[in-house]
Amino acid sequence: MKLRDYQEELVESIKSSFLKGNRSIIVQSPPRSGKTVVMADISKGATDKKNHVLFFSHRKEINDQVVKTFELNQVNMEYVTIGSVQSLVRKIDELPPPEIILVDEAHHIKANSYKKILEAFPNALKLFFTGTPIRLNGQGFEDMADDLITGKSIKWLQEHGNIAPFKYYAPNIIDTSQLKKTSGDFTQKSMDEAFKRAIYGDVIAHYNKLSKDKQAICYAHNVATAQHISEEFNQAGITAEVVHGKTPKSERVAIMNKFRAGDILVLINVELFTEGVDLPDVTTCIMLRPTQSLSLFLQFAMRPLNPKTGKTAILIDHVGNYTRHGLPNEDREWMLSGISKKRSEYNTKGELTIKQCEICFGCFDSSNTRVCPYCGHEPGLTERELENIKEIELQEIIEAKVQKLKTRVSTYISPDMCESVDELVEFKNQHNYKNGWVFQQQKLRGWL
Repeated sequence: MKLRDYQEELVESIKSSFLKGNRSIIVQSPPRSGKTVVMADISKGATDKKNHVLFFSHRKEINDQVVKTFELNQVNMEYVTIGSVQSLVRKIDELPPPEIILVDEAHHIKANSYKKILEAFPNALKLFFTGTPIRLNGQGFEDMADDLITGKSIKWLQEHGNIAPFKYYAPNIIDTSQLKKTSGDFTQKSMDEAFKRAIYGDVIAHYNKLSKDKQAICYAHNVATAQHISEEFNQAGITAEVVHGKTPKSERVAIMNKFRAGDILVLINVELFTEGVDLPDVTTCIMLRPTQSLSLFLQFAMRPLNPKTGKTAILIDHVGNYTRHGLPNEDREWMLSGISKKRSEYNTKGELTIKQCEICFGCFDSSNTRVCPYCGHEPGLTERELENIKEIELQEIIEAKVQKLKTRVSTYISPDMCESVDELVEFKNQHNYKNGWVFQQQKLRGWL
């Protein structure tokens, strides 16, 4: 397979870095940009010279696809070892010493199992491929790599027809103040509490409205939610199946074959198919899983962006992930040092105890009452409360408007300069406040 121009450029940059004496290199290139093809080209050059290549990742699906791509590109597999981190770490002493080590989805390389394999071959040239060279805690990879090579941006790839354009739909404002974190991302319990019955009806309605009869992949935060959503889809006459980490291998393969054949319209999954798996006919991504991880968010959002004539992907974000990460094609500056997560000079003392209603998603001070003031159980919903629920209707998020808002709010010296809820949310994001701060500000201004 002939490399695209931007892929050739990436290979040349890698060679140039090696010639400068760098032995461990982070290679950043967005999801769907063809990193596996680039690795195949590098591996073919190495194996043609009878140099051994070691490739590993954390998922079997990624490894299986790499084998297919390498074989298609005539890589001499006699000189290639491909395996999962879990399997290779148990047999390091049996592996042939590689001249080149390739790691996909390499934002995981700080894990001990990865380090153990990498440290076993100190003389190998190491290439770490990832779309997001950053950790959840903001740390970079200065301790793991000598150089960082950045590929073309998502926006550039879209403008040149290498990635499909998309429309992005999300709640204009969503308060996630109930969500709690551990190890950098939201906890399972807090996601269970924050996202319950109300969202389920919305999922079916918005799929039918925005992406009817198109193949979709849906990301849920737990198995119970995934199974419930699947039942809702199937009851609505929309074929859907669930896959998750404990789905038996034979069953998972059968479901994937049905999905690729078009016999399943919606594939609902938990922590699977976020990285490295090619699903070219998927048009739509449905996000029901909130995440603080930029890497995970981009994997979600980029899944349906394989280019196809006349295709416009549909991204349906029911959990407001874009408010944390921006739109997928937002320009980002990558550095080996990572990013700083310093708190703003403004503090968040005096925040209310915020609860989010599981029925209508209304947010309220729960220190004095457990009853939702917007949709309370008795009496029934009033006309005004019904209007509040209608505000959950997803809206198209326009890139130009998002950027204009970011630029405008970046000039604000203090919160009192914000004139709308949108501006408050953006101010909160830019200053790393907690989600409840927006609600507090609205109460202080008499907006609620």
